[in-house]
Amino acid sequence: MPGLRMPKVFLVFFLMSLLLGGMPRVLADPVVDEAMALSRLGATDLALGVLARQPVDHQAQPGRWMAREQARIEILGTSERWEQVVERTQGVPVELPVDFLIWTRTRQAHALIALERGREARDVLRPLIWFGAPNATDSWFRAWRRMLAESYSLDGRPEDALTALRRYRLDYGGEAGDAALLEARILLSVGRHEEAVNALTGVDGHEAGALRILARFRAGALAAEEAVSQAGRAARGQDRDSVAAARYLAVAAVAARSLQDPVQQIPVLESALVAQSRLGSGDDLYRLTAEPLWQSYLRLGERLANERQLLIGDDEAWFTLVDSLQARQPLAARGLLAVVALRSPMPQGQAQAHRRLSEQLATVEGLGESLLQALYLGDGPFGAADRVPAPVRHLLAETALGQGDLDTASRLMAGLERAPEGVDPFLWGLRRARTLILGGQEEAGIDGLYRVLSGVRQLEGEAADRFMQVLFDLQSVRRHQDALNLFQVVAPRLTERRRLRELMFWQADSHRALGEHEQAARLYLRSALLGDSTDMWALSARFQAAEALGEAGLVRDARVIYEDLIRRTPEAERRVVLRQRLQQLQLQQ
Repeated sequence: MPGLRMPKVFLVFFLMSLLLGGMPRVLADPVVDEAMALSRLGATDLALGVLARQPVDHQAQPGRWMAREQARIEILGTSERWEQVVERTQGVPVELPVDFLIWTRTRQAHALIALERGREARDVLRPLIWFGAPNATDSWFRAWRRMLAESYSLDGRPEDALTALRRYRLDYGGEAGDAALLEARILLSVGRHEEAVNALTGVDGHEAGALRILARFRAGALAAEEAVSQAGRAARGQDRDSVAAARYLAVAAVAARSLQDPVQQIPVLESALVAQSRLGSGDDLYRLTAEPLWQSYLRLGERLANERQLLIGDDEAWFTLVDSLQARQPLAARGLLAVVALRSPMPQGQAQAHRRLSEQLATVEGLGESLLQALYLGDGPFGAADRVPAPVRHLLAETALGQGDLDTASRLMAGLERAPEGVDPFLWGLRRARTLILGGQEEAGIDGLYRVLSGVRQLEGEAADRFMQVLFDLQSVRRHQDALNLFQVVAPRLTERRRLRELMFWQADSHRALGEHEQAARLYLRSALLGDSTDMWALSARFQAAEALGEAGLVRDARVIYEDLIRRTPEAERRVVLRQRLQQLQLQQ
């Protein structure tokens, strides 16, 4: 059987004990203090860079080296870069003090467990248990034993894991509550539900409460209705966005699947499905898919259709019934729409049902967009972005954009070529192209821009500004040749002299980025001359032209333009900058 991963709550519990009872900071070090402060602010790479730029020798300055290495390993662990933790801890010199070696080897074992490499973790843990105990605190020794049990569970060896946990509980009694939680999870995963109930005897806490309800329900000691009631009540007693609430809701959903009435099931399943995003990486027992909720919708919809003698394929009759029920019986409406969406033989009816269902889901109080995402993008009938029906993809893409999730938005938009009903095709096409470009699907975004241009004979006003903005995005991802190709296609469609002037400037930027400095200078100067040659735009274009000429080695031309700019520029500060550039240029001659 697959291993059961350790929930983050369990990991955090014993890691905190390691930090509190383990190796203290070796010595005060401002570099370490800065790195740890940056890490706490979320700037992990910057923090690691601070440590990397100021290395010390472990032989010449062992105390300082250990302090910095400890900080580095902690930062890597906090950001869950487990492979790097393993790499760093493996390279620690063995001649360093034993308490530091114990700390690093324990971190190595923890990282291997996080990577689900149980056998390798045991190879690290066994020497610690057998030979490290005389030099370690009791909290270290307990942690190693718990981790050993976890390593067995990861490798699909539940009996070995249970044996290790029971020995641990025998030795530590009432202080072994965290081990009891892991034991109960393993017992539940192998179907030994009554034993799981017994393992939780006397164990307090929210996770113990959730596991206890689940174990009693699966053991037949708690009816489904009572399990739903207890778990739901416990969830409402927690902070709504907490992991504890998500676990209780998942237990309620498991029990709700045994209820006969889908009207009772659906609200429980909806709430639990949305809460799944709050679970940790090791909360496998509480994992749900969207499939049970879809099945409950279908059961309810089919029951109502049978009562009204509706026929599959007569979509208009189904939609008429939805219209009559939507305001006062929204669950019934969702059930009917789900049947048409998944079972109708008519593609047009399916599309309309998906659109209406998604719009209704997005308005569910307290769940809304999260429920829509979980149903269509979670494990279920669709799951992958390219399998989601087009009417829903439009809405999901808008939701993802609103959340700043460009990756999901670009995957959803990749296969969409038509604007949704009632939306301007030009503006939608631009938004789609921009999303694809910034989401990493640049080729699809570029194709989309050409598609938008194919339907436009002239670009002016706000439309021209919006199109140019997407070309700037293309430049920002360093697709300068593609931007230049599109600039050429856009130019004949621009009707305003000012916009042509701007276009030449942006063309010059791309040529310069490509190292084509002479061509860049030509375009900058053309931009300066196309209009008032003395306004700020023209002065800026002349300055950029001088820069490009200098980069092209045309020093004399660049000097002439700098001198002309000094005469034209009224601000003293800018004249100082221009004279400095001119002096730098003269040094090249």
